Amino acid sequence: MTLANQVVYFSEKEQTFDSIILYMDLDAFFASVEIRENPSLADKPLVVGGNPKTKQGVVSTCNYKARKYGIHSGMPISQALRLCPHLTMVRGSYKLYSEVSKSIMNIVKHYSPTMKVAGNDEAYLDLTEITSDYEEARRLAVELKDDIFATERLTCSIGIAPTRILAKIASETDKPDGLVVVKPLEITEFMNPLKITIIPGVGKKSAESFSRKNIYTCGDLAKLPYQLVYQKFGKYGLKTWKLVNGFNTENTQEKFLSSERKSISEERTFFDRYQKWENIWVQIDSSIDTIIARMRVKNMSFKTITLKIRFKNFETYTRSHSLSSYNITEKLVRTVVQKLLEEFENKKPEDIRLIGVKISNLRKIDNNQKTLTQFF
Repeated sequence: MTLANQVVYFSEKEQTFDSIILYMDLDAFFASVEIRENPSLADKPLVVGGNPKTKQGVVSTCNYKARKYGIHSGMPISQALRLCPHLTMVRGSYKLYSEVSKSIMNIVKHYSPTMKVAGNDEAYLDLTEITSDYEEARRLAVELKDDIFATERLTCSIGIAPTRILAKIASETDKPDGLVVVKPLEITEFMNPLKITIIPGVGKKSAESFSRKNIYTCGDLAKLPYQLVYQKFGKYGLKTWKLVNGFNTENTQEKFLSSERKSISEERTFFDRYQKWENIWVQIDSSIDTIIARMRVKNMSFKTITLKIRFKNFETYTRSHSLSSYNITEKLVRTVVQKLLEEFENKKPEDIRLIGVKISNLRKIDNNQKTLTQFF
């Protein structure tokens, strides 16, 4: 497509907003649960993940005190300890995290009939059917924050905006325990001072490409002619330009309707060379709990269960089993996963680096029809 044709990108739909989206992100979720359970950790830089005895593994998450040292999720424990030698480590109570997540998502789902769970600690709500007033949306957000804290004594950060990506960005600007509302006419003013890297998808390579053109903030990109942006950065650059200039870059309704209905999955990575099958099963159980919780929030049933297993030599295997009919029970998922895992029982558990569980072939549950398992 030539630059002369670029006017087609600026459709009427891209210049209108008809949704109000709330994004909720639990603050340093795993670490916050650990601090809630053990308040003596509150004033210490804390990471969840790795092995406190061997000082090996990877940071799963960390509290805000640890983040001040430059520590972040995915960082090797050895590097985190170099940055902060007095760092406190806990292995993590993943079953507890799953239970807390279920409890919170059960609270969140009461605030809108249209919800998308994006992980253990985050969710999107489409408030469009609830209200057309951003101030009313703000009041709902305050109530939601209060409900979560009253029930689980945890804080969350919330962003409210016309699109999912803007709501997520808004939440990132005021952490922890923040609430930021961005109305359609405020998008450009809100985005201009923010670093370009706050935009999801703008990673290290993209940031380097932008910096070579002296683009460091969203405002730096916004003031450039769109033809130049398209010429230098292609379609992705133009989409980013639209975002920072207040154009609607997503079909929110379609994103919520699809809502990852093709499958729901959860993976866990292992770094403990002394791990045993019992420890692995704790993580599998936690993964299944998380998957079933997300499935129930979406009011779905499943027909196919898949096990994914990766070893330290990076050999990866997937095994699937399809049921004769749709089901909703976590007990059945455990039974099938256990059966699929039998093939690998002769392997050393310490050689396992990743295990994932997925349910797919999903279908919306007809509330007028109950399966036998729902009666018992």
